[in-house]
Amino acid sequence: MKYPLFFLIAAGWLLGCNNASNLGKTGEDSDSVGSVAAARDSIVVLDSITSADTTSAMLPGDDPVIQVTVPAETLPVTRLQRTITSDMQSIRLSVTDLDVGQLRVSITHSKPDANIRISQVIRPDGSMDGPYGQQLVYDIKQRGTYTIIINKSNMASGTQVGDVFITLER
Repeated sequence: MKYPLFFLIAAGWLLGCNNASNLGKTGEDSDSVGSVAAARDSIVVLDSITSADTTSAMLPGDDPVIQVTVPAETLPVTRLQRTITSDMQSIRLSVTDLDVGQLRVSITHSKPDANIRISQVIRPDGSMDGPYGQQLVYDIKQRGTYTIIINKSNMASGTQVGDVFITLER
C-alpha cells in the first residue's frame, strides 16, 4: 500500500510543477524580437501588491514623501529645514538644472542619535547611486536634475522623526 500511494503523490507533484501555463509567460506580446526567443521559457510571477495597496499602507494623515525643489542657481543653500513626522516618510530633494562639477550635501538632525541618511542619488538619466551617510560629495557628470532621497537606514535602529537640516553647496 505504501508504494502506490508514493507513486500517486510523486505523479501529482510532477504534474503540478510542470503546469506553469497558469502563470503569465512573457515574450508573446513583446515589441523586441530578441527578447521573444529568450523569454518563451521564462515564467513571470506577478506581485500581488499594487500601487493602491502601497499607498493605503502608509500611516493615515502622513505624506510619505516631502518634496523639495531647489534651482541650481540658488546654491549654496544652508540649513534648509524639513520636519519628518513618521518613520514612513522620506525627503525627495530635487536640484534642477545642475551643471557639471561637484555637489556637496550635508544633513543633520535635531536629535543627535537619529537614524537618518542620504539613501539615493537619482541622476538625470534615471540611474541611481547610493546609499551614503550624512555627508556626500558627488561628482556631477551630466547637466540636469539630480534628486537626493533622504530617509532612515533600514540597517540601523532608531527613529528619523524630527527636524532635518540640509546644506547644499557647489
